[in-house]
Amino acid sequence: MTTYETGGARAGISVMVVFILAGLLISAGGLMVAPLVFLGGLFAFPISIFKDFRRDIPWEALVATLFIAWVCVTWFWSPYDKPDQMIKLALGIPFYAAFAVACARLRGRWKARAESLFLFATMGAALILLLESFTGSAMTTTVKAALEGGLDLEAMAPATLVDFQIRVSQSLGHGALPLILMAGPAAALAWREGGPLIGLTLIGIAIIVGFSFSISVNAVAVLFAMVIAAATYWRPRGMLSGLFGAMAGAFVVIPLILPGLATMLPQSIRNSIPASWDIRLDIWAFAGETLQERLWTGWGFDASRVISQDGMVRGQAYELLPLHPHNAPLHVWLETGLIGSMLLTFALVMIGGRVAGAPQLSRLQAAAIAWVVSAYFVFIFFSYGIWQEWHLGALGLALGGTMFLGAKGRAR
Repeated sequence: MTTYETGGARAGISVMVVFILAGLLISAGGLMVAPLVFLGGLFAFPISIFKDFRRDIPWEALVATLFIAWVCVTWFWSPYDKPDQMIKLALGIPFYAAFAVACARLRGRWKARAESLFLFATMGAALILLLESFTGSAMTTTVKAALEGGLDLEAMAPATLVDFQIRVSQSLGHGALPLILMAGPAAALAWREGGPLIGLTLIGIAIIVGFSFSISVNAVAVLFAMVIAAATYWRPRGMLSGLFGAMAGAFVVIPLILPGLATMLPQSIRNSIPASWDIRLDIWAFAGETLQERLWTGWGFDASRVISQDGMVRGQAYELLPLHPHNAPLHVWLETGLIGSMLLTFALVMIGGRVAGAPQLSRLQAAAIAWVVSAYFVFIFFSYGIWQEWHLGALGLALGGTMFLGAKGRAR
């Protein structure tokens, strides 16, 4: 047996430290979760995994690596000349994945300790964000005002105060993302250990937090994740295969149809939806037009940051491409072309096959994975840029929690 099969101290301690700190960092906005998970994956890296590669070549990982390599290559013809985000992506993703793999390989007392701390981190972050939602973000407002030089909120000009409150709400809304991702696996873990009330409480808090802090995509994500997770528990392997297949297809099909649908939507319907979603429709239409100019290779990594055009919705001016298209399939095709979209499609299909066919996959684990993956897809489909490390790190953190839920036996 290897040290990881019996519960190695190096991996166990690394995973535990990550979970201990994660709860606090999530409630502080979640932006520091990525470097935390990166370091956790670095120190817990399961070196023995290379022995497994000799027996079972991880083709899905190789295709995913090829996709990341292509994404990085596209930076060389991008109009955006800063490589910092590309470096974070290339270095971060392998170690976010390594963290999840390290969680899967824990055994014995190290696994039991890590499970407890994963529940502790999730519940701690949930209670803090719940308190913030009930108190009008009082704690974060106080701390943020102090960190910005002891701001006097009562003496602020109305416009400045509104801007400050928006930043506080966005910070907490970002913190809600990793909480929502972790709530499903944590609830499943509590349920398995005989604490269904704890699990239901976590789901309930995730719903409340999802509807707080003025970020509507959080509410959509948590509700969608509930439906998909429930369906996956009923039919684990089939639903996981279908989920990954649907996501894979979206990266090819959505860029072809979404821009046209956005322009065809009647004005009466557009007037009835929130302004932020109305703006998204124009963003998607513009991104669809722009990607057609470089169909095969795309505009290059992070090109969305500098491609710009002014628009107008409901009498308010805005940028037609504010940093990214707010839709992952459009984002990937716009910047990496059809080549990047096809590579990601193949990677997702192969990963889905590996996950759905895992021998130790349990119903609870399948449901937890479906929760994390479906919620994350909603986040990047409607709102966040696909390359941002803060939510990629949160994905690795949540997937680490799903690794504790497999059936008994040696995990692969």
